[in-house]
Amino acid sequence: MRAIRVALLASTLASCASVEASRQPVDVEMRNVALHLSGDVTLHVRHLRGHFVATGRSGIPYLDDTSSYQVMVDAGQVAIDVASLNALLTRTLGNGQSNVRKLTVSVDDKGQLQQSGTIDKAIDLPFSARGEVEATPDGRIRVRTRTVKGYGVPVSPLLKLFSVEMDDLLKVPADRGITVDGNDLLLDPSRLLPAPAMRGRITNVRLEGQMLVQTFGTGDPGPLSPPAMSGNFIYWRGGQLSFGKLTMTDTDLELVDNDPRDPFDFSVDHWNDQLVAGYSKTTSRRGLKAIVPDYDDLSRQRPSKR
Repeated sequence: MRAIRVALLASTLASCASVEASRQPVDVEMRNVALHLSGDVTLHVRHLRGHFVATGRSGIPYLDDTSSYQVMVDAGQVAIDVASLNALLTRTLGNGQSNVRKLTVSVDDKGQLQQSGTIDKAIDLPFSARGEVEATPDGRIRVRTRTVKGYGVPVSPLLKLFSVEMDDLLKVPADRGITVDGNDLLLDPSRLLPAPAMRGRITNVRLEGQMLVQTFGTGDPGPLSPPAMSGNFIYWRGGQLSFGKLTMTDTDLELVDNDPRDPFDFSVDHWNDQLVAGYSKTTSRRGLKAIVPDYDDLSRQRPSKR
């Protein structure tokens, strides 16, 4: 009887240890990655350190289901190009979800962010605005408006005369990731981006050419241990992580660009196609390293259907 009780106790402890391991976040490091979150939204990850946190019932991030985890960014630099930013604005404000139509952004020759669109009020009001970007104390992006024009003429004096600001004209649902504050726009990337959700405190933001560059935390992520040996990669360590039919415990999974001459082009929706087209090997630590082609190279050869 005592032997049975000991066996049951050991089984229970092992089960608890397994559950506890599944709850541990999975550390992640990325460097020089063009991260396709969808067909029209790409993040340019210069370097990033953070962790994957499960959101599903299993308690384990599942790479084939972007709704099963969130990416918590501790530090790094991530840029988004103007085309992707416009795609996000269309998703957020389009289809009658606000009274703003055809809102687009661009970077002018003075390095300012230019916004243009039409406000659906009593009459349609075409407008354009120029502004600068900065990080807010709570980690969002403020587009600080400097000039506003309607029908091609300055409207700021007119708005001031009637004590009206842009937030009286622009109506955006509160949960869409865009807030109007006076004449400024506040952007919350964690709500704007498609899954997987990426959350972290933005400490600096700036425009570089046609890129909006965000700094998270200190901006210096530091390598995982042991460090990755390649230049362009995504690297997961610790906790439990699932993909395909496999679940890794004490995860040690590294995806490496097979062509380091340009950024690692990676699709969160079609990454299995990249695995199939590449090859993998077991490391001395019994981890897994996969060397895969860029997604844009793969899609030119054989378009993948989702």
